[in-house]
Amino acid sequence: MVIKVVISSIGLAFIFLLPIAKKCEIRMKVAIIGTIVIGSLTAIATILLKGNIFIEIGFIVIFTAIIVLYRFYRDPPRTPLVAENVILSPADGVIRYIKKFNDLDTVFSINEGWIIGITMTYIDVHINRSPIDGRVVSVKHILGKFLSLKRDEALNENRRTIVVIENRSFKIGLILTASRLVRKILIWVKENEPVKAGQKIGKIVFGSQTDIIIPMLPELQINVKKGEQVYAGLTILAEYK
Repeated sequence: MVIKVVISSIGLAFIFLLPIAKKCEIRMKVAIIGTIVIGSLTAIATILLKGNIFIEIGFIVIFTAIIVLYRFYRDPPRTPLVAENVILSPADGVIRYIKKFNDLDTVFSINEGWIIGITMTYIDVHINRSPIDGRVVSVKHILGKFLSLKRDEALNENRRTIVVIENRSFKIGLILTASRLVRKILIWVKENEPVKAGQKIGKIVFGSQTDIIIPMLPELQINVKKGEQVYAGLTILAEYK
């Protein structure tokens, strides 16, 4: 009986959760581990309550919601990397694209450089951090739509906040973009406020994306690639001389 319930609970968890994880672009290794954990917890609860398949499905939903909310709202202690001539990741997530540009909106005053897009899934830490030491020179909130970030036009039409940070040599731009389920972008820094690399500067509530605008610096080297998992304040996106 016990083995039957364990197999049933884990099987149901795989049937329901893996397709959702794939749709939400959650890394498959993480999704499989999470599914096994949720299935196992469901089996224990079902056995203790002597429940049926409907009880199993209910517990899968409950445990999934608890784990997702915990992972989203967590703020793990993190010691930012201290190093010279590096640009840190502003967000946890997966590199969606790395694009070179020759002309950009005048908000940034950056004529040439790179745009790196970082997609945050529902289970990533959603706190954004400053990629460099410097000073916040601009915080601009842009009202817009709440389209799925899978649509190309979303990055230009969705609600977003643009933050520009400068040091003595150059400016870095950050674009925090809301997604279909996002209704709030929080910014904790103000214009003219000094910031340290890795310092918390804001948070996007639920699935979202952060783009970082990097100017063409001397001997600039991009250290990440598309599809790579990165971590705010820890992963070095780029180095320069």
